[in-house]
Parts: sequence; C-alpha cells; structure tokens
Amino acid sequence: MKLVKLEDVTEPIAPVERSPAVIPMPEPVVLPDELSKMGPWDHLWVYRMPDGQAIGAVARWDAAPGRKKEFRPIYWNGEKFISGAFSGGTPPLYADLLAAQPLAPVLIVEGEKTADAAQKYLPAGWQVTTWPGGAAAWRKTDWSFLDGRRVVVWPDNDEPGLRAADAIRVVLSRHRIPSALVEIPPSIPEGWDLGDPLPPAAKVRAITEVIERALKETRVFESIREREETEKSPHEDAELRFRALGYGDRHYWLMPHGQQQPQAYKGKELQTRLGCLELVRDEGYWQENFTNEEIGFNWELVGHAIMDLCEKAGVYKPGEHTRNLGVWDDEGRTVLHKGDELLVDGLKVNPAKFRSKYIYPVGSAMFEDWSGLDSPATDELGRSIREACNLVRWEKPIYGDLLAGFIATAPVCGALPWRTHCWITGNAGSGKTTVVNQIAGACLGDLALYPVGASTEAGIRQVVGNDARPVVFDESESTKNKEDRREAVIQLMRQSSSESRGRIMKGTAGHKAVSFTLRSAFLMSSIGVGLKEVADLTRTAVLTVRPLEAVTVKQMLEQEQQWKDFMAACARIPESTPQALLARQVNNLPTLMKNIKTFKEVISVNLGNGRLGDQLGTLMAGCYSLFRTGEASSKIAEAYLENYDWDEFTTVKTQREDLSLLFHIMAWHAQIDSSYGVQQRQLGELLEIVMGAQDVKISRESAFDTLCRYGLRWDDTKGKGGLWIGLKIPKLHEIMQSSPYFEGWSRVLQRHPYSEKSNGPIQFMGIKSIAIFLPKQEFQMLEG
Repeated sequence: MKLVKLEDVTEPIAPVERSPAVIPMPEPVVLPDELSKMGPWDHLWVYRMPDGQAIGAVARWDAAPGRKKEFRPIYWNGEKFISGAFSGGTPPLYADLLAAQPLAPVLIVEGEKTADAAQKYLPAGWQVTTWPGGAAAWRKTDWSFLDGRRVVVWPDNDEPGLRAADAIRVVLSRHRIPSALVEIPPSIPEGWDLGDPLPPAAKVRAITEVIERALKETRVFESIREREETEKSPHEDAELRFRALGYGDRHYWLMPHGQQQPQAYKGKELQTRLGCLELVRDEGYWQENFTNEEIGFNWELVGHAIMDLCEKAGVYKPGEHTRNLGVWDDEGRTVLHKGDELLVDGLKVNPAKFRSKYIYPVGSAMFEDWSGLDSPATDELGRSIREACNLVRWEKPIYGDLLAGFIATAPVCGALPWRTHCWITGNAGSGKTTVVNQIAGACLGDLALYPVGASTEAGIRQVVGNDARPVVFDESESTKNKEDRREAVIQLMRQSSSESRGRIMKGTAGHKAVSFTLRSAFLMSSIGVGLKEVADLTRTAVLTVRPLEAVTVKQMLEQEQQWKDFMAACARIPESTPQALLARQVNNLPTLMKNIKTFKEVISVNLGNGRLGDQLGTLMAGCYSLFRTGEASSKIAEAYLENYDWDEFTTVKTQREDLSLLFHIMAWHAQIDSSYGVQQRQLGELLEIVMGAQDVKISRESAFDTLCRYGLRWDDTKGKGGLWIGLKIPKLHEIMQSSPYFEGWSRVLQRHPYSEKSNGPIQFMGIKSIAIFLPKQEFQMLEG
C-alpha cells in the first residue's frame, strides 16, 4: 500500500479542534443511565490531564454471541455521567504518564486496547499513547501535549489507519515535533495492528526493532517548518541565544550560547543593560526579540522575561542533571562529550542549544589529539586486543575474553544500562600490574582515570564528578588501616553498576548535602580481593592470574615463550588505540546495546540467573564487538558462548558464599612428591583419594599429608567423617588471597549451616590452629 509523503502534502489539513475548557470528571466512573442496558463494561480507559485529573473515559464491550464489540465515550457534564463524543482539545491517552517522562520517545497507535497491548513491544524507556474515537477522530486530540519529544507512529495496516497516521504527522510537524512512520514488514497482513496476535513466525523482538529503527528517522518535515534556524540541527533549539536552566538560592541560572556553561545571575543584574549584555553581547538582539508592542522596550522588561523563563524551567540544582566527559545515552541519542565539544549522533551541537533535560557544559578536552576519531578501530585491531588479553597466564581461559569485554565497553560506560567491573588478582609477581598497564592502559589511555593505592573514595568521587569514564585502580591492597578505605571504594563501584534513580548523598563540612550519580566502570587490581557480599560479586568479574608453576624445564620454557608472546601482542597495540576504540564503540553503540541484551538473555537462560546475565552479558557482548560490528542473533551468541566453561559462575548463582569459597579451595592445584616424580592435583582430588578413591601415582598417606600442609585435615573419628579447615594456616591463607572472600573468609565458612568450630587447636603437620569442621556429605555435594 502506497504511503503519503508528507513533503508532498498540499491539501490543507483541518486544524485540531480545541475546547475553551475541559470539565474535570469525578472518580470512580459510573455507567450512564442510557448505557445501562449494555451491562457492565469489559474494559475502561480514563483520559487524564497531565496533572492526573480525569476528564473523560472510553468503555468497551467485547464481542459476545449475538453481539459485536462496541465502544462508548463517557464524560461528566457537571451534574452526571453521560455518553457522548469528547469535545475538542482532549489530551492523548495516558497524558499523566507522559508528563512524568517529558523526554521519553512516544509510540502512537490506534485504539486504547492496542495501546495496552503495545506495551510488550516497547523499547525500554518509551511511552505509548492513542486518541479516542477511532481513525477519523484524531483531530479532536490536542497533540501539542507531545511537545519536546520524538514520536513514532504505528498505524493500523489499512487505508483509514494510514490516512490518520499521515494527518497526525502533519500536525506534529506544525508543533515542530519530529516524527516517523514505521515501515510495516511485508509479512504483516493487511488490517493487523499491535493489539492482534502475532502472525506466524513473527517475534516480539522483531517488532521492537522495527520501532527502534523508526526512531532514527524522526524529523520535522521541511515543507512545514516555521523557523529557518531549526534546519541547522535536529537536536538544537535556536529560539533563544541562551538556555534558561532554572532558579535557586536567590539566583537565576542560565547557559549563554557563547560560554556554554551554567552561570548564576541575580534578578537585579538581569534588569540592567550591563547584565543582559553579559548574557548576550548584542543589544540589537534584545531589542528585536524583547520589545513589547504596548510598553515598548526597556531593560527591566527584558529582565522580567528572562526570570519568567527560569521560573518556568523550575528549581535548578547545580550538578544534578549535569553530564561531563564521556559517552551518554540521551533518550535514544548517542552523546559524545569530548570536553570542549559535544557530538550528538555524530553532529556537532552547541550544549546551550541542545534540547535535553540534561546539561552538558563545556570544559577541558579529554584528548589533546582527537584525530583517531576519524579512523575507528578495525576488526583486525580488535582481534589484536583480544589476543593480547588471552595470552595472559589466566586460571580460567574465559578470563581473557572477560577482560577484553571490559576494555571494549569501558569507553562507553556512561551509555550502558549495566556496568560490570573487573578485579584482577594473583600472587605477588604474577604480572597483574603488567596486565593493567600493557593492555588496559594502552587501550584506554586518557579515557580512564588512574588512582593509586593511597587514593580514597572521596578523592575518586570528586575527580570523577559528573564524568562517565572508566577507573583503573592498580595495587588497591588492603591493610588494617586501609580496609575501610577500600570498602568505601567497593561501595562506590556498587552504586556505579546500574542505571537507577538512586543517588549517592554526602554531607560537606559546610553542613550542606551534595548528591551525585556515578557512571564509571572500575578495573581493580590487587593480591587480595575485598569483595564480601553477593551484591558485589554479581557486579564484579574476578580474574585470577595463575602463579608461576614451572615444575619441569619444558614447562618453564613454555611459560617464558607465552610471556614473550604476550609482550609482543601488547607492543602491536598502537598509541592511537584509545581514540580509535572510542570511535568504533560510539559508532556502533546501538548495535552494542542490542547485543548486550541478546547475550544477557542467552546467559540468563543457560545459567538460570538474571543478575549473571547482566554481569557477563555486558562483557561477552563487549568482547564480540571488538571483532564484529553486526547484530548477534541468539543462535550466534549461543554458539559463541559454547566455547567456555561456566562452572565457576554457576556456583555464584546459588548466592551461597560459603559454597563458592569451598569450590575455590577444592579447585586449588597442589604439588605432591611421589615415586613417579612431582605430581600436580587439585585439593579436591586429593580429598577424594583420602576418602577412598584410587590414584596409581599418589598414595592415601601422601594425599593426607599434603592436605594437612594446606590446612585441611580429614577426620574419620567424628561421626561418619568430615574435614577440618584450619583458620591460621599460612598456605591456606595464600589460597584465600586470590578468593573474592579474602577479607573475612573464616566468617564466610562459619555461615555454612553444618559448620562447627573446634573447642581448641587442631594439629596440621606441625602447626596447630583453631579450625572449622564440615561433614563428609558437604564435599560429596560439591562434586555435583
């Protein structure tokens, strides 16, 4: 079916009908007497003003044997409820919900039932609305309620529906409201709408993607634009040469187009010639735009007009809606704040003209040289980064891709709905710092902030401020004096993970409260890992670097060669990588967001835990984005993820820190001297030998003695048997250093429901220690 091109519309569209007043309607709505024979309605939709006041309703009776579906409008005539058509100027459905999210994209559909059904197809952060009375009654609605938004129209797939959609878009353009009409896929049958069952083979996600694609096409059609200035950018408002931000603390806050930073003015200043010229240094501008036909022109009149604009904008709280350096998502638009310049969907925008609820003041540039933005990172460079990450001597092969995923997503952390942090750990001399400097530092460059060990949470918070930048914190060790300091940083990481309304609130020495919202991705590095709570573990991927364990000359040579390969791969990362990587991820951000959602869904289903989907889905989609720029289907994601061992993460899904800690202990590799030479076994394997399993190279006595040296003593005398775990054994303490529960691990073990603490010290190969006993069946459970 051929659609009307709005640029070619020549027939005048009748104006929207308006009513001088809308009569408020009491609630609950009562069935009018003239409709009583129809019986109780099946559905009722109440139309409201933005403040929530009801002004009318639409009742629906579903089709039944011998009866067609029917609709009846209901309103209050000042004395009683009656049925009759709404007067002109009616707000669209859910105007109160629209008012609560003044910048959310809006989907317009035909019919109240369709509007409710469309909720399941809406992208995150969207609103849906409609108008009463069917396709021909669209002009009775006041569409100016959608001012300041971007709108997508999904018409009923028939002639009347398409005509109504085209007419609505003409009216929206007269209000300078950008809009787009969805491209209905050919597979959708004629007459189908979003309230109908999905056609065969159609998917909910596919419908959502059609809506999202349409949003990118929203625009005000040039044939009916009222101002020439708006042609310069779809994101700028050129009506004024300053932006009124609001008022507060006896000041009026404005952002001049020239300075592009919030400025505070007193009311008296704005009522003078000097004050106004400080705001806009063009006396002719003020006379041309602020002359009253009756009173004429004077500076006091100008000042009152400016103050009115600020009061209309509301109370201004400095910093609350401020966004500085970094990449941001602004109601579906990709914003790159370079510091001294703002790019919105790739177009340069004056921050003082930008139509947004957020404020993007200019400042110092993030990079001195931005030339790398013109040459986005290639797939080949992305593969090189991934290769370098995977050449690290990791405990688990998956850790390389998780680090690569962090590096890929960190440049755009401010735009992500979820930020997963990473914590690199390992023994002293294992190469943690080299990994941080040679890979993360080389790829992130000046994008990231690099605090050192003595840094505090307050210092990090104040330096990051309103930036969306990654934080790389190397050697973040904890001591008795510094444990509280690092715990505060961990709390900062926790708050920074997810997109929410929550704000961190702090008091100042001047008894004033300040609040902020952090949007940073953290990369920590230390011997011990200070994560104690499940809430932190599911926000942070702990990546362990394996210690040097060369037993033979061959193993030593292999490890030396791996180190050389690693350093060579790092050397191939060019100096321009931070800018090039940022450009790649900014250009590909919509696809990255979709892939994060896909990977999250696949991981959530396979691991049975939505939080793990948030944590790992972000990193795995990030790794994928290094060498692929296309969308990953669920099948592609599943095939990609099949290459990994997820056992480590499935232990976290139980949210049992004690079991996770036991898994960590049992997975530790120990060396055993035997008549067959030096052997290597996991502590769990040695425990199986002590419990009766056969191993031709290791005797039960050797396994028992080795376990004791690691603080684990099997006891057959207590009930049916169990294991003593020494709390003060040095080798066991070393194992715990690479555990997420390093600090307070003994308290974690004591949470186990069957744990018992010894009354006195237990003997462990020459060392005595207080210990915790766990019965045999708990270790048989770990095997499963």
